[in-house]
Amino acid sequence: MIEYIILVIFVIVAIIEVFGEFKENSKIIYVTKPFLMPLLIMYYIFGVIETSSIVRVDWFIVIALIGGMGGDIFLMLKDEDKWFLPGMGSFLINQIFYIISFFLSITSYAAFNVWALFLIVPSLLILFFTVPRFIKNTGSMKIPVLVYMAAILLMHISALLRIADLRLQGLPFIMIFIGSLSYVFSDASIATNKWAGEFKNARVIILTTYILAQFYIVLGALLTSML
Repeated sequence: MIEYIILVIFVIVAIIEVFGEFKENSKIIYVTKPFLMPLLIMYYIFGVIETSSIVRVDWFIVIALIGGMGGDIFLMLKDEDKWFLPGMGSFLINQIFYIISFFLSITSYAAFNVWALFLIVPSLLILFFTVPRFIKNTGSMKIPVLVYMAAILLMHISALLRIADLRLQGLPFIMIFIGSLSYVFSDASIATNKWAGEFKNARVIILTTYILAQFYIVLGALLTSML
């Protein structure tokens, strides 16, 4: 029961946070954004305890979300350029521990079908049309940005490979796959907006797709714990 209460609070905070971004209201953002990932952590842990047992908690998911929280805090601070690299490092931790979690969740590759590789096409198209637009403007950040983009692509691939495990097919796979794809879109949008020129409603689009990405991944991880 408590996980549903936490989920309702998360949705409310997320809506207020998106509204704050739309209005570019730093006071709202400072009050709401730091609580997004802690609420997801609590939702995940209490959800796993309620549906199975605390021993089923995937602590790699928890560490990943802590990394996401660090990234959220760094990137909301004033003087964004100063905190952008620490923020990227925190999100890199987020990606790395998601990768570990996703690969460890696969117990068999017996159900893998080569046609499943076509599912990676949307993410490749996103990167194909965005990376060339911004990468030439990244300057000294070029290498860190490329490393990060490679990490998020690997995270998405590891989410895709979960389809190879018959046990994970269905909602546990779909939720994490959609979440990882949304994450690719969100981060590509951040880089495009920062280095290729701002686009309309960028802040709202980036934040909304990011929140959905983290939520869908957590929901998929919660469903996985029930198997």
